[in-house]
Amino acid sequence: MKKGDGFLVVGSSTVDILAKTSDVERVDIAGKHVERLVCISFASKSELQGVELHPGGSGSNSAIMMRALGSRVFLLSAVGGDEFGRVVLSDLKKFGVNSSLVRVFGGESTGVGIVIISSGGEKSILVYRGANSRLGPSDISDAAVRNSEVVFVASLVSSRNYQLFKKVLSLSRKHRKPVVFAPSITMLHAWMPELGKLKPHFDIAIMNYEEGSYYTGKSDIKDILGALPARVAVVMKDAEGAYAREGRKFFHVPAVPVRVLDTTGAGDAFSGAFAQSFFSTKSVTTALKTAAAAAALKLTHRGAHFDKTRAGLSAFMKRNASRLVVRRV
Repeated sequence: MKKGDGFLVVGSSTVDILAKTSDVERVDIAGKHVERLVCISFASKSELQGVELHPGGSGSNSAIMMRALGSRVFLLSAVGGDEFGRVVLSDLKKFGVNSSLVRVFGGESTGVGIVIISSGGEKSILVYRGANSRLGPSDISDAAVRNSEVVFVASLVSSRNYQLFKKVLSLSRKHRKPVVFAPSITMLHAWMPELGKLKPHFDIAIMNYEEGSYYTGKSDIKDILGALPARVAVVMKDAEGAYAREGRKFFHVPAVPVRVLDTTGAGDAFSGAFAQSFFSTKSVTTALKTAAAAAALKLTHRGAHFDKTRAGLSAFMKRNASRLVVRRV
């Protein structure tokens, strides 16, 4: 990386196997925090309406979204020395994401996500992390952080990953680089006690409602936003839209109604678009509009990647300008 080289994204890369079925039910469990579970009949066969294969992973998904909006993006991730790994690297090249920092572990398999998609488009994912779990502190250099403009951290789960996460935060503080934190619920389940002891503070924290509720132990949206350790906090809440806090100001943008084909990667598209737009415009309201539109467009096609152009996103935003209205709440 050369000095001033845009975004450094740290996160997973996978190949997703999409399995569409109507033989699932969703169960919401309310307690200290909200969990949403998928139920499949035990010890029996569930019918699938279709199976597809697409590259994915939180790091790759967010990086491709940022690149679609015009930013230079370097991805620090990992794949195995197998055919799936070659698929991932080819895909990153196609979308213009710089993969020079992607580690190839020859003795490992590339991560795989088995994405179970309901007839309504909602999804649950079975994950084999594979090579992603091998990423550790030795895989990030001082220069990679020093030469970036913004560091974006997506889901990191293994013990080695957590040591990498801590080193990324340390180097970012050393070089005064803004950090965006966009974890998965799996990362939070794995490292919540350690995160609490670490007491990090981010420039932007982006989570969905389940993640935000788990992280903070709160259920009210304003309470969650107020408790997230970030200068700008963002919470996605499905069909209700998304909320953000900047200082003491709270904002809401509604979700754009679309025909949902696949929710896989929609949160990553939102996170990537919000971060890219915010650091380009310094405007929370503009970032919320852009992110809501990006997530809505992602919902209209299968696969985890945002496959539209910046012009396509702008056209969608123009058509839905009356819906993409950010209000103080």
